[in-house]
Amino acid sequence: MKKRIITVGLIMTMTVSLMACGSSDDTKVIESNAASSETASTSEETTAAGYVFNYDGMDIAVDADAAPVIEKLGDYNSYFESPSCAAEGIGKLYTYNDFEIQTYPDGDTDRILYVMLRTDNVATAEGIDLSSTREDIVEAYGQATEEETGSMKYEKDGMTLVFLFDGESLISIEYDSALN
Repeated sequence: MKKRIITVGLIMTMTVSLMACGSSDDTKVIESNAASSETASTSEETTAAGYVFNYDGMDIAVDADAAPVIEKLGDYNSYFESPSCAAEGIGKLYTYNDFEIQTYPDGDTDRILYVMLRTDNVATAEGIDLSSTREDIVEAYGQATEEETGSMKYEKDGMTLVFLFDGESLISIEYDSALN
C-alpha cells in the first residue's frame, strides 16, 4: 500500500510539473489544521488573499515570497527545477512529507505558485483532508464555483482551491495562484 501511495504521489508530481506549461488552469496549493499565528510572507506588496494553507502555525499564501517559507520549513525530501511557464525564469518544486510547494520567479524573488496536499496528515483550515467526501467539501465550503467530472473548484480573491477526485476518492487538494 505504501509503495502505491508513493508511486501515485510521484506520478502526480510529474503530471503537475508538466501541466504547468499547458493550457490547463490546474496548478497546486494546500492547507493544514494547525492554528494560524504568523504569516510566512514578509513582502509588503503581497498579502494573503483567498484560501491560505497553514502549517505548524505558519500561513503559506499563494503569490507570497517563498524564501521565508522554505527557510522556516527546513529540509525538504526532494527538489526539482525546470523552466517556469508561469513567468520567465526557473520554477522550483519542493516536496515535503505531506505537501509540496511550486514556485515561480518574479524578478529576483521566487513566489509560491501552488501548494498541493499529498497525504491525509494535513487538512485545510476547514478540516478537509484526503479522507473527505464531496459532501464534506460542500458542507465546509458551499457549492463549488466550478464543478467538472473529477474536480471541484472554489475561487476567492484571485486564487483557486481545487479538489481532485479519482472516482469518489479525493486524491489531491491544491491551492493555485491566478497565474495557473
